Amino acid sequence: ACAIGQAAAAIFAKGAQGQSAPELAQARGEIRSWLSGEGPMPGWPGFDTLAAVPDYPGRHGAVLLAWDAAQEALSSLAE
Repeated sequence: ACAIGQAAAAIFAKGAQGQSAPELAQARGEIRSWLSGEGPMPGWPGFDTLAAVPDYPGRHGAVLLAWDAAQEALSSLAE
């Protein structure tokens, strides 16, 4: 999970600059859908390197960690 989480965080960091809070939330939703098998692979740059992750449900949280943290941080700014 550590390696997958680190890879996902690096992918997040590379593509997050310039993204708005709604754009990040949309990407998070697309990732969740993809991980659950209900949507296509997200269009986030570099995400194709994580193509095998949906087969490992125990790793889904590691993939979402950076997007979850960003959403929480941005929502706390709005309060």
